[in-house]
Amino acid sequence: MTKIYWLSLLAFLLIGASVQGQSNLNFGRTVRQQADELPHSKAGKIITERKAYQAVSGQLQKDEEGNFLLSGGWEMIEGYKLAGKGISLWDTRTNADEWYNAVVPGTVLTTLVEQSVYPDPYYGLNNLLIPDTLCRMDWWYRISFEIPQTMKDTDYQILLNGINYKADIWLNGIRLGTMNGAFKRGLYTVAGLLDKQGMNTLAVHIFPPNNPGIPFEENKEWFGGNGGALCLDGPTFISSEGWDWIPGIRDRNIGIWQDVRLVPVGDVLMEDPQVITDLPLPDTTYADIKIKTRLVNTTPETQTVSVNGKIGDISFSQEVILKPSEQKNISFTPEQFGQLRIHNPALWWPNGYGAQALYKLSLTVTQEDQVKQKKEIRFGIRELSYELMAQTAEKENIRFQYSPTDVEEGRSLFDYKKRVPVESPAFSSIIIPSLTDGAIQYLRKETTQPENPFLTICVNGKRIFCRGGNWGMDDGMKRVTRERLEPYFRLHKEANFTMVRNWTGESTEELFYTLCDEYGLLVWNDFSISTQGYNLEPLDDELFLANARDIVLRFRNHPSIAIWCPRNEGYAPEILEDGFQKIISAVDGTRHYHGNSRDLNLCSSGPWHYIDNQLEYLTGKADGFSTELGAPSVPTVETLRKFIPEEDLWPIGDVWYYHDLHYESFDWKNYIRDVEKLGQAPSRNADEFCSRAQFINYNLYRNMFEAWNQKMWNYASGLLLWMSHPAWPSMIWQTYSYDYETHGSFYGAKKACEPIHVQWNSVNKKLQVVNTTLENIPDAKVFFRVYDLKGKQLYEKKISVELEANKLTDCMEIALPPEIRDVSLVRTQLSDRRGKIVSENDYWINPSEPTDFSVLQEGGKSELRIKWNTPKKKDNKILIRAEIKNNSQKIATGIKVNVRDKESGKSLLPVYVSDGYFNLLPDEHKQVSIEIPENLAGKEYYVSADEWIR
Repeated sequence: MTKIYWLSLLAFLLIGASVQGQSNLNFGRTVRQQADELPHSKAGKIITERKAYQAVSGQLQKDEEGNFLLSGGWEMIEGYKLAGKGISLWDTRTNADEWYNAVVPGTVLTTLVEQSVYPDPYYGLNNLLIPDTLCRMDWWYRISFEIPQTMKDTDYQILLNGINYKADIWLNGIRLGTMNGAFKRGLYTVAGLLDKQGMNTLAVHIFPPNNPGIPFEENKEWFGGNGGALCLDGPTFISSEGWDWIPGIRDRNIGIWQDVRLVPVGDVLMEDPQVITDLPLPDTTYADIKIKTRLVNTTPETQTVSVNGKIGDISFSQEVILKPSEQKNISFTPEQFGQLRIHNPALWWPNGYGAQALYKLSLTVTQEDQVKQKKEIRFGIRELSYELMAQTAEKENIRFQYSPTDVEEGRSLFDYKKRVPVESPAFSSIIIPSLTDGAIQYLRKETTQPENPFLTICVNGKRIFCRGGNWGMDDGMKRVTRERLEPYFRLHKEANFTMVRNWTGESTEELFYTLCDEYGLLVWNDFSISTQGYNLEPLDDELFLANARDIVLRFRNHPSIAIWCPRNEGYAPEILEDGFQKIISAVDGTRHYHGNSRDLNLCSSGPWHYIDNQLEYLTGKADGFSTELGAPSVPTVETLRKFIPEEDLWPIGDVWYYHDLHYESFDWKNYIRDVEKLGQAPSRNADEFCSRAQFINYNLYRNMFEAWNQKMWNYASGLLLWMSHPAWPSMIWQTYSYDYETHGSFYGAKKACEPIHVQWNSVNKKLQVVNTTLENIPDAKVFFRVYDLKGKQLYEKKISVELEANKLTDCMEIALPPEIRDVSLVRTQLSDRRGKIVSENDYWINPSEPTDFSVLQEGGKSELRIKWNTPKKKDNKILIRAEIKNNSQKIATGIKVNVRDKESGKSLLPVYVSDGYFNLLPDEHKQVSIEIPENLAGKEYYVSADEWIR
């Protein structure tokens, strides 16, 4: 008794010391805001009526591995109701109407909104109508199901792919175990517990986080501190307490947020196979495939099994004998199985560098000629390598290249606890790590730019110019179906992005990586700790590392993951740092683990606000690899009307502020000032304001990427926007809006990130061509022309260029002639040897007053004519070629193309249009390609073209 007492006291003191050490960090609010501090709406409150309960039986859907997805028939109830009313958890027939029909996968709030208990929190200020008690209660889920007749003699496991935050798992009245943390699977053997002749009930008791915190509700004065006490409970969705891009989510995303499966198994279990692809770089004419897995004998008897693999037409097999209760690691290597050396493989490449070839490995465990377990693993043949700088034990800073697949298994090369600043005035704020003992043998010294401290990521031996953005969270309510998420990834591909960052790991689920694989998006993957020196550190290191290990085990076969990173903007606490190093070197071994998301071999993150003279600032700042750079991004008014009531639409007010227009922060006042300078008078309504904002948005987002473009491989190797993807209806940090609309920010980013791109920098006067493809372009021509507002050509320069693959080409420096003093259009073009325009890029300039373009509003809109060909149907999608012509005698500016519903006139979304916010000279025409996805193919529609001028 005494020993237990002292151990408990010691644990209490250790936790207390940990919390005390964090006392100067952000714990968030300790009291709720008063009514006069909260935002208010002019619209009336939305009254909802809960849907009536409907009895639905549980359904089992078979997947390609032979597992059964438990879908349909899920129910949910508050824990206090189950206890207070004496409702039996196991009696599914009485008091059924006290239960909600539940959405699984989904969160508690997903169910409550779908059941109309609460209104849509994304609309207006509805989120304030939902009680913050949802995250301070326990909840029960249950589903009843029967075993399929054909599977009566099989043993099973129950697999839960993700709950939040903690759960007890019960089957037919027997407690199977506990899950904890948002990113760890729960796998439970249920031999002898299933009723194979009758009904079974699986129940999941969900518990909330220990420290849900109190959200700050955004208002005109402040957006609140980012996060708070919830960070103590990592691993979880820490931003759901509220951040500067999302309000507090009332349930903190607790619930069964990933799917649940019934898994048939035999006496020997196969765990988490890994596929490793190794190329003899720079040679890519063959690839060696290595497959590893663990086998577990669950019986007290010796078992003999056959493990069989198949990749396309390639087959391989080995017999394995396991002693009673033995666990054994087995592997298939090219040395054992020559067919695993694949000649002329189809490689997986990032978007714009090549195709995203994907292979499938089928791996089975058979016993007595019966398949007992099956795993289907999709993988890509590719090899990651990295260029960076570190310090040797002899205190020499060296730049090198290395490939993790060449490193001895279990070895860590970098010591992020020992780090030093680069001794160079050019890179005074950059930190580099120290090398561990013996690391030098795995490094190839880099002879080009040996003084360059910045990280460069390579795929298949080729440098990848990483451009893309951060995903703070896929969806604020964790609605993460393929139908909902896939268009966002498609838009990233359409924007010519090559990378996304899974910020603090809040989008860590199978589908996220699957879609990145399919669309060629490299992933910078954080674990779920936020800013060092500001946010709180997680309290339970053991829990955190258990979740991190399962993340690596579970997702390591995805070719898209390029970087593991411990947290946002900081180094991991020492215990976690040691744990991450061991996990990634031993469990993965194919990717680089980078100890910090800024400063360490990277340039500092930010800024995140609107900047006067942005291009001038960024031209000087652009260096290295930046994981965060952002700006405001107001969507179209059509999007605004979907989440702001008409009564609150104008003037800008509380509902705008609540949706992340931080009026007193991030220099929003200057953004609004410059939006208004685009007109002859202040905006009269939201239509005018949002339309003008697209002119600003386009330039902001193009400028950010073009600033990095102008130094590609000249110490610049990557830029990730803060942010590319919105988690809810927002006004800031997004390249498209939550409804899939592509406003000015999208097309500005898309233009700058063209794989072959011509650009002119008005600050340093450089005319350049960026070629990020792996093909040379000989005999190209670059044109630089200036036009007045009526389309009259005022100036022209042209030059012939040879464009090398994956390289920036400086063409010439061009300063505007002094006689050009008025608002004018600069048009840069690149044509290939056949005269075909490969890239066209327009800049509006005003030499006299650089931010005043109000003259563009004079005279009203141009006369546009639009026509399109007979739509073609391909793979259940509709493909259209539309031609837009300017029939007026002035330049048509900022032309946006939409596909609209014929009856309502509203935009159909998602729809993919090849160009937007472009300009047309008098009598000029342009063709754009349009794709209407399958789910919209049956609607009647028309194509519209509108200018940004109102």
